[in-house]
Amino acid sequence: MDSRIDLQQPVLDGGIRSINFFNGRLLSARDLTREQTAYREADRRLGQGVGDGIAYGLEVSKTPGAGNDSPAVSIGAGLAINRKGQTLMLAANTDVARVRSTESNGTPNEFSECLPLQTGAYVAGAGVYLLTIAPAQSSEGRAITNGMNPAAASCNTDTIVTAVQFRLIQLDPPITAAELQDQNHLRNAVAYKCFGVDETNGFIRDPFGTELTEWGLLDSLRSNQLTDCEVPLAVLYWTQAGGINFVDVWSVRRRLTTRPLSSRWSSICSDRRRAEADAMFLQFQDQLEDVRSQNQDPSTLTADSYFRFLPPIGFLPIVSGPAQGFDYHNFFKNKIHRDPVFIEGAQIHSLMSEALAYPPVDTASGEMVWLYSIRENVELFDLGSGQRPQPYLIFVNGHTPYRGNARYDLNRWDFSNFGEI
Repeated sequence: MDSRIDLQQPVLDGGIRSINFFNGRLLSARDLTREQTAYREADRRLGQGVGDGIAYGLEVSKTPGAGNDSPAVSIGAGLAINRKGQTLMLAANTDVARVRSTESNGTPNEFSECLPLQTGAYVAGAGVYLLTIAPAQSSEGRAITNGMNPAAASCNTDTIVTAVQFRLIQLDPPITAAELQDQNHLRNAVAYKCFGVDETNGFIRDPFGTELTEWGLLDSLRSNQLTDCEVPLAVLYWTQAGGINFVDVWSVRRRLTTRPLSSRWSSICSDRRRAEADAMFLQFQDQLEDVRSQNQDPSTLTADSYFRFLPPIGFLPIVSGPAQGFDYHNFFKNKIHRDPVFIEGAQIHSLMSEALAYPPVDTASGEMVWLYSIRENVELFDLGSGQRPQPYLIFVNGHTPYRGNARYDLNRWDFSNFGEI
């Protein structure tokens, strides 16, 4: 069929059709429904333009006091937008049980375009699951009818409620049995499968080969498990003996992310690329804090004990006197590095922006990392009066330009790095 049109000729295919109101027109329930549909479609298109992901809230954590046999997670109030442009609003903090009732009050109606959500029992022993939020719909009350149309009495629902629901998608496979058994590295392995590091590295090696428009574990699930109606919230690892072992939000949690203007180069030039870099940093910081709290002496730990990949930049709390933390000599024991050098705190924001444009750090590679101490943090700790701050250093992908050179009238003499003359 010829789709050629002339300039300034309206393109009607895909247009939004709304009711034309005028005095004397007879309106039916069908007409009003069509008008609601038109407004709903306009809102969806606006949502698709804004991008999919989480607008705010919807933080997921383990529910305190939940037993191993009936674990639950707590989800904070918040707002998300799915790929179809639908807004998903959770108005209040909610606890969600892992064991879901097979009964549902939802009806398809508005969301009939969404594939049916999976039902059934999950593996009882252990497993990795993806928690998602999706639209749902229910009805409330009965409306009064005039009795002129007896058929209307059977569908006289007063209110249709647009709501949300949650579900779990089992990830093993694609998480393998060997990865499940390596529990120290499991969380990091799942996260970087979601970030799609293998696929994006492959594109860098041959950008003019196969076009890369999808990457990562979530994209691989879109074909038959994860619908476009759903927004990922967190990854859960559950065992029968230990209950919920970890809740990792940033492996799948993303801010609202616009669609790429060029699909072919989207893996290196898109809003999604920066959103994933932000998520790498936040995922590491969350997991690092869990590792520190779960180990009696974190100063003995090495990075590769838990992390195959590190983000391109990270903040490492270090041990110093009474302050608990990691020993950077041990943490980077199997990674090429130099002792930390001083930089001013004024550089942190620009350093973050620059470093997040670089790839993650492979702890199994021979590439070095830069280590930086922040002058303000060390200076305040050394004062020794009042409550000392947690000492920390920043590690950065070694490919980033070196930031440690001192500059007169900017750096402090006792917290600077000078070359020998």
